[in-house]
Amino acid sequence: MLRAAKTGLIAVVMTVSMLAFAGPAEAVTDYRNCDHMHKTYKNGVAKSKKAANRQVNSGHKRPAVRPKVYRANIESDADKDGTACEVSA
Repeated sequence: MLRAAKTGLIAVVMTVSMLAFAGPAEAVTDYRNCDHMHKTYKNGVAKSKKAANRQVNSGHKRPAVRPKVYRANIESDADKDGTACEVSA
């Protein structure tokens, strides 16, 4: 009996500790347009570091790298370069 209770307690502690380290899920917003996105991400959002570097190399400001946000706002990437709502330097 004591052994079963001890095993159950260990399982509960492990589950709670894993949830504590996982943290909250990142909220992803589908912005209406670039003006609204720029209130949160002033230089736009890139889908990868490679896309962000491409923007800097082509004379734009460095966008935030947020793949989930980019996917939710892919319609804002008119030129299909991997960055939504990029800002010229």
